[in-house]
Amino acid sequence: MNVDDLNWEDVRAFAVASRSQSYRDAAVRLGTTHPTVRRRVAALEAATGLRLFQRDVTGLKPTAAGQALLEAVGDIEQAIVCFARRARGAVAHHGPIRATMSIATALGLAPAMAAFADAWPEIALTVDTRSEFVDLQKMEADVAIRCVPAGSQPDPALAGRRAVVASQCVYGGPDARCWIASAPDPAWPASTPFPDLPVRFVIPEVSLRLEACRLGMGMAVLPCFAADRHLPRRSDPEPGYEIWVLVHPDLRQNPRLKLFRDAMVEALQAEALALRG
Repeated sequence: MNVDDLNWEDVRAFAVASRSQSYRDAAVRLGTTHPTVRRRVAALEAATGLRLFQRDVTGLKPTAAGQALLEAVGDIEQAIVCFARRARGAVAHHGPIRATMSIATALGLAPAMAAFADAWPEIALTVDTRSEFVDLQKMEADVAIRCVPAGSQPDPALAGRRAVVASQCVYGGPDARCWIASAPDPAWPASTPFPDLPVRFVIPEVSLRLEACRLGMGMAVLPCFAADRHLPRRSDPEPGYEIWVLVHPDLRQNPRLKLFRDAMVEALQAEALALRG
């Protein structure tokens, strides 16, 4: 077999088909037709001289030879992602930036992001506030602004800076009779001045939890920066989390990402006193 006989699209079709367990599902993922996927797998089998799939009741199943090749495919995919990441990083002060952060963080940084957009009109900024984890390793975003529990470290595979330490405390009206928590069955109420109050509501998003407190639904532990303007404190503030601005190490020296990261760190540090409560 000659390396020149291999076609990456055939290898990719094989990899996706192995994860999908059917040519039809693989075609949907690849945005093509299942006969095309079948032809590409057949072409790869012809180029390698190997039978790559067998069928059983669950669908397509890689043969022993196919399984061995799949391990190498993972390395190829990682190399291509790395290549694409570095190609993206070669662009200077124009092009896109995709940033991921919580809704509450985005609201707090909105003025800084507006100023950044005015200063750099050739940079297109997309802000992703989904609650799902966004993976910088897979190029799902370029910059992550993440809140990490105080004293913890962010993903060691990423590079970046701790911008600021932020405090939180209990907020709610004097008539509050229950907790509004970010997750079911929390342990932290025992360490508050109100250990006997039940958890009645679970609202993961900080901004919605704050609004629920404002509406008198209960009390919650909230960031001082977000809640001080709206609600009375019911406990002393304590360091609760750190805000980090992170990128993939391959993009650490990217000029436009560095501009954005520095601007966001500066904006967060300008609010350090308010964030610390």
